[in-house]
Amino acid sequence: MRLTAKVLVVLFITLTACSGVDSVTKKRWNNFENTISIVDMTSSDFSLMDAGSEIQGAIEEQLQFTGYTLTGNNARYKLKYKVMEFNEGNRAVRIATMGMADSGKGTLRVKVALYDGDNMVGAWEVDAWVSGGITGGSNNNLFESAATEIADHLKGDF
Repeated sequence: MRLTAKVLVVLFITLTACSGVDSVTKKRWNNFENTISIVDMTSSDFSLMDAGSEIQGAIEEQLQFTGYTLTGNNARYKLKYKVMEFNEGNRAVRIATMGMADSGKGTLRVKVALYDGDNMVGAWEVDAWVSGGITGGSNNNLFESAATEIADHLKGDF
């Protein structure tokens, strides 16, 4: 019993003595250099507006894999996009044809531009599609693949 008590006391002292943290702040740090805001320039057509909000959500999720921090209007960079074309296709046709026919194909075309203040840094056009397979693919795959390509452009992988 005494040996067990001694071992527990030694372990308690050793384990608590091996941890700690200390922080000294000398200057307030502000990440202004890598802030970005997302601006939807999609027209007021209802189907395109819905696609615009879907792609914005997907872009926001993909920004965590880039070096940018999503902020409001005071951001250094502005990512402006406009959904030019959206056709959700027909999932049942995609399942039935296993993606071999273009009749059920879902497509998305987005124009994107990155601005540093008022100066355009880069612009590109993203084409995404979902054509099928066993499950027929979903529109979420369409928006996620477009957002992944946009994030890759922001990271400079292209």
